[in-house]
Amino acid sequence: MHNVLRAAIRLKPAAFLLLPLLMSCEDSLDNLYPKVAPVQLPAATELGANTFGCRVNGQVWEANNASALNGKVVTPTGHYQNGTLRLDAFRRLQATGPVTNFHLRLAHVTGPGVYALGTAEAGRYATLQTTRDAQDYATDGQHTGTLTITRLDTTGARAFVAGHFVLRATAPFGIRRAADLPAALEITEGRFDIQLSR
Repeated sequence: MHNVLRAAIRLKPAAFLLLPLLMSCEDSLDNLYPKVAPVQLPAATELGANTFGCRVNGQVWEANNASALNGKVVTPTGHYQNGTLRLDAFRRLQATGPVTNFHLRLAHVTGPGVYALGTAEAGRYATLQTTRDAQDYATDGQHTGTLTITRLDTTGARAFVAGHFVLRATAPFGIRRAADLPAALEITEGRFDIQLSR
């Protein structure tokens, strides 16, 4: 806006008649390229809002709430079948840090409640992937967490699951970790509100 004003001042007085037109053009360009919303923790809701976020070692991580061309949500996604709940989320491009994907798996889910996250053998665990596909983090016997389901609606017009989680994850034993990646990840303030695929 200031650049337009300075340019008009350098021109002849008749140029001031064009000033409103020039200013409206600049405003139109701003509307064509809206600013990207900052990465932030989504609100803790129970509406099927398709949100997923947390803090990874203190840094805000937010899922990319995008839709494919056919209108289906790409991420986050939720599936509930035969008592098993799966939640998957992929981060927004604006988010930084090593973790790109979250995958939470819970067997024997019967409804709202607190579920322990531990080993894959137990059927309730979390895995986190990084930009290096070979480097995963996971919960295990020593690095655990909890996933609390506050709402599980499988029969409504919009089936969804909502809740929150905290966990610690580490690179699996025997897997060599890249030197610039942390030994463990501390996940806090996790929350999700995800429509369930049918």
